[in-house]
Amino acid sequence: MPDDEAAALDRICASIRLRRDPAAVARLIRELPLPALSPDEAAWLDRAGRRTFARIAGPPAGPVGAGRQLAVAGALFDTVRAADGADAGGPEQVARAVRLGGREIGREPGAAGFRDGRLNREARAAAGLGGLSRRQYNKRFRLLQRLEVKQAVLDVAERERRAAALAETGLLSLLDAARPTADLETACLIAFQAARRHSRGALTGRLSWWAGRRVTELLLARLAAAPRTDWWALAHVHPVREVLARLTEHQRGQLAGRWSAALRETAVLLERASGRCALDPTAMYARPGDDAYAWNLAAKAWNAARTQYLEMLEAMDAQEVLDPVCPGQVPVLDVVEPASWRRWVGEEGYREIEVWAALPLPWRVVSGAEACPAELGARVCRRHGVDPVKAGWTVRPVRRGTAGSRLRAAFVDGVAHADPVLAGVLRERT
Repeated sequence: MPDDEAAALDRICASIRLRRDPAAVARLIRELPLPALSPDEAAWLDRAGRRTFARIAGPPAGPVGAGRQLAVAGALFDTVRAADGADAGGPEQVARAVRLGGREIGREPGAAGFRDGRLNREARAAAGLGGLSRRQYNKRFRLLQRLEVKQAVLDVAERERRAAALAETGLLSLLDAARPTADLETACLIAFQAARRHSRGALTGRLSWWAGRRVTELLLARLAAAPRTDWWALAHVHPVREVLARLTEHQRGQLAGRWSAALRETAVLLERASGRCALDPTAMYARPGDDAYAWNLAAKAWNAARTQYLEMLEAMDAQEVLDPVCPGQVPVLDVVEPASWRRWVGEEGYREIEVWAALPLPWRVVSGAEACPAELGARVCRRHGVDPVKAGWTVRPVRRGTAGSRLRAAFVDGVAHADPVLAGVLRERT
């Protein structure tokens, strides 16, 4: 790759990490050494570069890392070294410190509490810790306990970060953060689509929205004629029919499996938040003591990611994936007075809440504990007067005469590569 093209690729990829707005990315694309732009492409890029796009807030701020605690652990334990680098104090390094430090003092990860889990003098001597005083042993034991608590906090924060990224930019986070693709023109469209997803569509003016859409269409048309287009990377952030048609059957299955596995991880957040709330499925308002923030964060991420998942399956004519497993949507917890909640959600909103209450819980569906086929969701929607397709509870059936209307073996093999659980369910039906 020529040096100027490599430098241009680094610049456009950096705009993704910096969460640039579509106008800034459009101006950057105009500056890059792309093959000759047509007058229409240059005009629309210039027009988008002059527009204003409403930005959405960044991902939720995570907790402070465990760098300080790991520094203390490095001084107390011979096998634990103080962490450095970008991931210093992250959950993986904390877990490693707990494992290695526990091995030194004979403590298993997740052991009993300080009162019952410690070794007495005889047990310490038998474990080769006779030279360690009780005070020094207790100091190390307490530190490992605190690190385990910190690890649990960091794990939840990392799950929340990944769920927010999935809802906002799809599977982009699964690509290399430094360089999602080696093709410059593909990177331009990935960066522009990521920037559009970072903008708040409801608050972006109609002319700005149309300029962004037109630039996307023109860049996609360029890629269709380019010989080096990286369709696999592009499908992670822009899974439309034109892109998915360029993938192999195995790649389409792998993409569906990646989405399913990511949704299952988001469902873990929902299940955790449900344990911190006194949920009544037919009355979704916050009660005293409810962690409404955790529930609403997980619910919004779940709904946004689920919508993209269903749209992608429809675009690749793989709606049959939803026949055995089609988890429902999740309402948020409204922070309003209970007496006015019904009026707050409205009649249409309440009908959808009745649908949610009648279906199995999403985290039980994706884990395989309960069945929720697409046909069940459609039937419950019709019972409560809700259009299942327009309301987003399911998708349109496969079009008649579509060549890929039946899931092929290569597709299911691709699903198994990313999500063995879903692949097992699909194989049971074939």
